[in-house]
Amino acid sequence: MAVCDDCFEEFAHPLFHEAKEKNDQFWQRYGPRARWNWDDERSILTFSDPNRPSIEIDVSIVGTTEGNSSEWAWANKNIPQHNKLGIEKVREFGEANGYDKLTTPFLDADDYADWEMTSIAVHLLGGFGSYRFATDKGYCYLVYRNIRELTVQ
Repeated sequence: MAVCDDCFEEFAHPLFHEAKEKNDQFWQRYGPRARWNWDDERSILTFSDPNRPSIEIDVSIVGTTEGNSSEWAWANKNIPQHNKLGIEKVREFGEANGYDKLTTPFLDADDYADWEMTSIAVHLLGGFGSYRFATDKGYCYLVYRNIRELTVQ
């Protein structure tokens, strides 16, 4: 049974602000870095800078966009399982609560909606923040699972 759109927004909107606050806290704590790198094999996002310690973050892919379409990582057979750890919880939560947007593999790509879905994943997975990077075809959205500040040797 689907829940009304307004009911979904009442659930999702505060999580958007919660995730934004987590991202603000992340950047306040660690500050900006000159570069970022995505290691697909290890599912690690790294922020580095020649003058500061690097930050290594274990992440899960929430979803990707291509053209006018967004696809949840849990539905994307092209994303290896190690890159989407825990994301199945989002679909399961959607099924249990009647939230079609969490159980429909493809959604219309929309910047706010994509961040809203990422914010829900941050909340449900107990994530520490989120990030989006451009791909050849659109964007890839990530949720932070574990953060390490690497010491300079």
